[in-house]
Amino acid sequence: MEGQDTSPEAMMAMAERLKKNGNLFFKKKEYAEALKHYVKIFLYINHLNVSDDLKQMVGNRAPKTGSVKGEDVVKLQVVANQNCALCKLNLGDYEYSETFCNKALARNPKAMKAIMIRGRARLRLNNLDGAKQDLEAAQKEFPNSKVIQIDLEYLKRKYKKVEQKQAKLFAGMFDRYPSSRISECNSFSESQVLIFPFSYTENQRSKKQRLRLRESRM
Repeated sequence: MEGQDTSPEAMMAMAERLKKNGNLFFKKKEYAEALKHYVKIFLYINHLNVSDDLKQMVGNRAPKTGSVKGEDVVKLQVVANQNCALCKLNLGDYEYSETFCNKALARNPKAMKAIMIRGRARLRLNNLDGAKQDLEAAQKEFPNSKVIQIDLEYLKRKYKKVEQKQAKLFAGMFDRYPSSRISECNSFSESQVLIFPFSYTENQRSKKQRLRLRESRM
């Protein structure tokens, strides 16, 4: 827009303002509206995160960052992605929630809030092992979180349902096996079960016979 301040400092200030406005909508549980504000943050700050290597490569063509620090940009990117992920989680869009968490973790692999949200999203996507890993890691960071505790209990119930389903499946497989065949298998003696096409004893016996035959021909 003509006349708008496009300096790096102004871009960061606008991004912070969008985050605050998004937080206001989030507190009112207007998640879709909050998400609109959080997503716009990236338009203002993504170009400010320029690595030193890129600056050396492109020289004066690199975007100007002014007094804006790279670590401040990364921090805001992580927070914005986490907030987007939480909005998507509350809106029931669990796949996108996980995607936003992964973007946050790409910026900061130790972002525990992103790990917690991802665990909650994975739980609802029935990625139980992934959810378990994330939620247990998050619980160490947030031991008093009731949300994590509730989801871990929910996870246990889901695992139990899977185990019960598997038990019924295997029971059904045996039920379909003819009882006459089961009785026949149970009636086998140990010697019958351990029959091989060409046993070790038979092999040894044949070797001895060949040796006797050779000796008789000498």
